[in-house]
Parts: sequence; structure tokens; C-alpha cells
Amino acid sequence: MKKYHMLALVALAGVTVMVAGCTSSSNPTPGPVTSTASQNSVSIQNYAFSPSTLTIQKGANVTWKNDDSVQHTVVSDSPAFSSPLLNTGDTYTFQFNSTGTYPYHCSIHTYMTGAITVV
Repeated sequence: MKKYHMLALVALAGVTVMVAGCTSSSNPTPGPVTSTASQNSVSIQNYAFSPSTLTIQKGANVTWKNDDSVQHTVVSDSPAFSSPLLNTGDTYTFQFNSTGTYPYHCSIHTYMTGAITVV
């Protein structure tokens, strides 16, 4: 009887090793991050753009929301886009149809800067 128990344990151990060898615990190498609509948002708070840089796909929208207690703007360093004055809770959305990097700032608080990279 002990012989059969030992044989069963050896067989069970072999099956366990075979099954473990068929599964992988390693994570695949992540590829490039592709933005989705929910990720393409920038919060304006504490006199800063957060995130300050964002990479998106060509044709995607970015929405800025003023979560600060004072007015701000979102103005491209080139003439690509310019928001009106944004009060607390206001949003501004712009669609990026050309690849490139678009640095921007708040025209009221010029030390507030950010950049959108379109790929």
C-alpha cells in the first residue's frame, strides 16, 4: 500500500511540474502606450497643468479642466489653439489633427506650461 501512495505522490508531483511549465508568470514587454479618450484630460490645479506632458494619437481630443479657484487659459505657444478664460469647473477641448509637439501655457500665469505630443 505504501508503494502505491508513493507512486501516486510521484505522479502528482510530475503533473504539477508539467502544468507549471505550461504557464508563465512573466509579464510581456509593454508596447507603446496608446491614449484613450478618458486619458486625454489635463487638470488645471494649484497653478499647474497635470499632467504637464501628454502623448496622444493623431486625431485625438484633449480636454483641459480648471480645477483651480482662479481663472486660467490654455494657449499654444504657436497659433494652434487658444482657450477663452476658464473659470472654476470650465473645460476646453481641442482636437489634434497633425503630428508634432505643441507646447502651451496659461496667458495669465505664464510660468504655467505644458506640452502635448501627437504621434
